[in-house]
Amino acid sequence: MKAKEITNSLEKRIQNIKKTENDKKPKVLAIEWIEPFFTAGHWIPEMIQIAGGVNMISKIGEHSRRLDFQEVIKSDPDIIIMMPCGFDTKRTILEYNNILKENKIWNSLKAVKNGQIFAVDANSFFSKPSIRTIDGLEILAKIIQPDKFEDIHVSEESFSNI
Repeated sequence: MKAKEITNSLEKRIQNIKKTENDKKPKVLAIEWIEPFFTAGHWIPEMIQIAGGVNMISKIGEHSRRLDFQEVIKSDPDIIIMMPCGFDTKRTILEYNNILKENKIWNSLKAVKNGQIFAVDANSFFSKPSIRTIDGLEILAKIIQPDKFEDIHVSEESFSNI
């Protein structure tokens, strides 16, 4: 009985995000590792799609894989989500600042110029499949469609605009 209740609650949260129409779907690049770059694979591309974005580079169900800087440049994302496997938001921002903050090529990307770079708590919400993946979906929805999901409440430490 309790399991059914939990399952129904989680499904309702997913449907709340799926039902929201998004005419303009931003191009989203999720990066699972910074040096070298790895694209986020597995369930992340589907989460981005459900949250209203167009996932760049990786495909639904595909493993995370190494990608080179040219792929990042060519994808020209509107939003970049940094989600290094096993890192929380603070550690991700620290790594970003140490590795990418001063990189001229990186700073020429549209998402960077427009201030659309986000760090998320990958360790808690994205790196492992669990019930918390639904929280991750809500975090992505707030990043990708902030105007439509301002009523969803997530932990302050779950993501940050860099």
